[in-house]
Amino acid sequence: MAHTISEPDGAMNIVYANKAFSDLTGYGQDEIIGRNCRMLQGPRTEPNMIARIRAAIARSEATEVSLTNYRRDGSTFLNRLYLAPVLDEVTGRPIAFIGIQSDASRLQRQMRFEQEHNNLAALGRYTARINHEIRNALQPIRLIGDVLKDWQHLRPEDIDKSLATLRENLDFALDLTSDLIRMARGPSVKPPTAAVALLAAQAGHFVQGLLPNTVRLVNDVSTIEGTDLNVAIKPRHLLQVLSNFVANAMDAMDRSGDLKMRWTLTTIPSAQAEALQLAPGNYLRIDVEDNGRGMDEATQLEIFEVFFTTKADEGTGLGLAISQSIVRDAGGVITVQSRPGHGSTFSIHLPTSQAV
Repeated sequence: MAHTISEPDGAMNIVYANKAFSDLTGYGQDEIIGRNCRMLQGPRTEPNMIARIRAAIARSEATEVSLTNYRRDGSTFLNRLYLAPVLDEVTGRPIAFIGIQSDASRLQRQMRFEQEHNNLAALGRYTARINHEIRNALQPIRLIGDVLKDWQHLRPEDIDKSLATLRENLDFALDLTSDLIRMARGPSVKPPTAAVALLAAQAGHFVQGLLPNTVRLVNDVSTIEGTDLNVAIKPRHLLQVLSNFVANAMDAMDRSGDLKMRWTLTTIPSAQAEALQLAPGNYLRIDVEDNGRGMDEATQLEIFEVFFTTKADEGTGLGLAISQSIVRDAGGVITVQSRPGHGSTFSIHLPTSQAV
């Protein structure tokens, strides 16, 4: 079985690798020693698995993961990795890390076949539950309908505003069906660009319409005022992403609390971009922060997976997976930061371009 020994410092350079590791990866001994196992990573290596490895190293704990790695010739294999620290008996600090690797590709193929079978069965079970997303889209329409019942006592400008919001949410609901199968269809045709400043104003109005009076909204656009930058995402698609954030935030806050949106322009350097699987460059960052219950680390690692939900029978497990797919199609990514009892912040990163 392949195994390696790595230094415990930040570089985690390999100081020993047996012949089985060379046979597994295709690298010679002279190409392995002094390098980090990141040399086995590539475009299809799962970020959540990398995050688990880094977290275990930071805590000096053992971990076992399966992740896609690349051989020297560029072919892929499923690496079943067990990584464990060797601790100093006196200080308790790691003096090395031992990694044991095995090729689990054959098992992966068998599991993939079983998973496809299970997914077909799951699709039948979850079809009825997709109505949760439909309800999210239609709820503002119901609320506006209730408001317009008393239209005789409303000012003309309030009626116009309600009708505009009604049309906006109807368009949003009509687009939802095609977006639900976005992941099966793959990336869509590149959408026309949208002006950041106009998008921020539209999003603030839209989100405010989703919130009950018990939730206070702050939409901070101070750092993007006057910008002429664009992002390549359809406004309705961004609103769909934000609506999922808002729905989750209201659940986490029990429909009472503070919700903040911050719009900032930032530059993502190469090292950070690689970790996020993005191209380095200039980005719009939209933070949606609540002061709800928060999430533990394990939940954060799984939250964008299809059908993963923390809401038991009430959740479809589709909202955040679809949201991540929408943002990925636009060249960006969604990240999350959270701690139990300290709320959550979902961050949308979208590449910007100059207005033509």
